[in-house]
Amino acid sequence: MTTTQPNPLPSGPSPVRISEPGELIAALPALLGFRPRRSLVAICLGGSPTSVQCVMRQDLPDGLVSADDRFGLEQVAVVCANSGADAVVVVVVDDRDTMPSSATVPAFVDLFTALLQEVGVPVRSAHATTDIVAGRPWWGLDGDLRCGALPDPTASRVALAQVLRGRPILESRDELSRILAPLPDRRRRELGRRLAVARHPASGAVGDRELLERILVRIAVMEATGRLTDDEIVAVSVALERVRVRDAVLGLAVTVAADAAEQVWLTLARGLPGRARAEASALLGFSAYVRGNGPLAGVAFAAARCADPGHRLAGLLDRALGQGLPPAAIVALAATGRDVALDLGVELPPSERR
Repeated sequence: MTTTQPNPLPSGPSPVRISEPGELIAALPALLGFRPRRSLVAICLGGSPTSVQCVMRQDLPDGLVSADDRFGLEQVAVVCANSGADAVVVVVVDDRDTMPSSATVPAFVDLFTALLQEVGVPVRSAHATTDIVAGRPWWGLDGDLRCGALPDPTASRVALAQVLRGRPILESRDELSRILAPLPDRRRRELGRRLAVARHPASGAVGDRELLERILVRIAVMEATGRLTDDEIVAVSVALERVRVRDAVLGLAVTVAADAAEQVWLTLARGLPGRARAEASALLGFSAYVRGNGPLAGVAFAAARCADPGHRLAGLLDRALGQGLPPAAIVALAATGRDVALDLGVELPPSERR
């Protein structure tokens, strides 16, 4: 069984009407960043007024619940508790089950409910549907007699907010994983060769301030043109090998340049091998995490740790995400990055409006 990384959402009132199960279910693709299939989704509620704090998804078992399935659910329950949830809404999405009287799905939900009770988190309600598509029926589980038809998921207020922020809602988690898929080997070898040469310049050393300014120029280029040349990709990667420069660009995650910076990190991560891919993936993951895109952050941290298992920043952030810590718990790193940039004599772009 596969459990996706939690998606701890930024603090603030949720645009989802918690009292309307159909609207909440329809908002799940926007909350997760992709449309879940054959999944158990745990929606953590908390705060005053009550809002969605964190969303997690886990694959449904193909048959009887195995020891691995139970372990996965235990981990989800722990994350729900760590996220500070006051209650959880459970949604089962399963195209194999069209009747609310199914024995398999309620048994799975009952186990998860018991595990949540063990960590002190009650289940507010549980619902099921075959697919998150407009017009599909949804129904209550465990004695909840409510039912209805799903509204259009693409028309939800959460989906609209995601679109306005430039974040596509993908059809599946596989699409999310493919975002960071490496370029063809031949292309990556060529960029890797250029990078090796660039690490040993013939002229004198370049200072951290100039390197940071070069990165900001390339981010502006990405915003204007949507692409970087091979030389620009290599130049940014070389600059990120300086610790103070890497720390400074963490501050970009909360600025108006965040979208363009993420595109730069993604371009580097897909095109470069080894620790260069790890560094760029970690930066992408941090930015996604701070901005409330937990699923993308999880994929990015996994890519970073695969490219460099000892990558410290990716490891620390991945553990924080896995424990369901909200973006507010790590945003201080962005403020530190801005301070580092100022120490270097560089002012980052203005803060992003939230």
